Amino acid sequence: MIDHKRCFMKRNSTLAVVCCLLLLLVSCGKKTSEKTSAPRSQLDAGIIASCTSRAQAEELSQQLGISFRVINEKRKLIEYIGISEEELRKHLPKSNFKINKVYQEVLVDGDFQVQSAIDYPYYGAHVGAQRSQRNASFNFPYLIQVDAFSSSNEGQGAVIAIIDTGVYYNHPHLSPNIFTQNGQMVGWDFYNGDAFPLDDQGHGTHVAGLAAGTLNGVAPKAKIMPVKVMGSDGRGDFGTIVAGILYAVDNGADIINLSLGGSGGGSITADVAAMIDSVIKAKENDVLVVAAAGNGGYDGLGDCNDNSPVYPANINQDNLIAVAAVNQWNELTSYSNFGGATVDIAAPGGDEWNGGLRSAAVPNCFGPCHEYEADYTYQMGTSMATPLVAGLAALVKTKYPQMNYKQIRDKILNGGKKFAELSGLIGSESVINVGLTLSN
Repeated sequence: MIDHKRCFMKRNSTLAVVCCLLLLLVSCGKKTSEKTSAPRSQLDAGIIASCTSRAQAEELSQQLGISFRVINEKRKLIEYIGISEEELRKHLPKSNFKINKVYQEVLVDGDFQVQSAIDYPYYGAHVGAQRSQRNASFNFPYLIQVDAFSSSNEGQGAVIAIIDTGVYYNHPHLSPNIFTQNGQMVGWDFYNGDAFPLDDQGHGTHVAGLAAGTLNGVAPKAKIMPVKVMGSDGRGDFGTIVAGILYAVDNGADIINLSLGGSGGGSITADVAAMIDSVIKAKENDVLVVAAAGNGGYDGLGDCNDNSPVYPANINQDNLIAVAAVNQWNELTSYSNFGGATVDIAAPGGDEWNGGLRSAAVPNCFGPCHEYEADYTYQMGTSMATPLVAGLAALVKTKYPQMNYKQIRDKILNGGKKFAELSGLIGSESVINVGLTLSN
């Protein structure tokens, strides 16, 4: 069991080795100890090398003690943490590798895994079998009660903006719920500057499926507004995210899901101030914002947001809910950030390291998908907990249409189930509960 200390110190973990997927990559290299006075949003986050030979990548993996994962058959990526570019170049055949500096701006808050590749355990499975897999992960039997849905309309009429890496909007269990007006999809790609916010990373698609997928979504009849603000490497910047928030507000979103975060240098910079202003604009337009508390740093252990702010989760506005992740025993996961003063509520996020359960099998597709060939995967992180809260917000909004953003927020926080394990770590000391929230 993880001994969760309060915000006075970093929490201890019984895990000896932790591997996590920050960005799109897996790193098991040593952690850098270099310090710098530069804002975190400008820190060098390592070196990325891409190669065309699996054998060479595997050889380097053995030589340097790092891990790699396959993005597709033609491209492999390796992330090196704590190794100089000069040292790296000594090991790289010039003809097959290209080195690029990558800077840490806003990170997708992670899909923590102990594997070096995303798992697709149910590829090609029958849809009926997919639905039965709700029992294979703790999110749905734990969170969703069938009788709760009998008193709701499953989110029909609510619009959830998924501001993320995009959404694979042709997926058979997402396409029916894509938000349209006058026959046109409402969504935008701010990362590439076009009207096609297609997911090329997978994170945003998974998030959308948890919130409002027709198969396993919390609000299976809510509409999805795809807004792409990050690229295939899971990175973006505060300015692009602000543009995405403003777009969602101006184009009919009721709820905004932000499964992302960055430190902003630990102070109220101009970029952070602009993000705060965008959340205030959302409030002025009666839009609720749900943001991930974050997954800690490179050590894979959650941090205290009271001491080390993460934005947008740390924006102190009454239309924002900051979400942590718990495991099936109602304990904060080892990776989840926390904060009694800054994190509002928790939701199931998956915990491979404690019990072997991750978040539900939901869409993850990067190419043409058909009804019986759609990609599904389990993932874990506060990114996965956050859309469960966004989906619940859609259920509340459509059951109680007279409620404004603050009333919906209060109902979710007051409708959660309290657990002593969360005392001092989460403001409400609660995990969301659909049945209690909709029945009270």
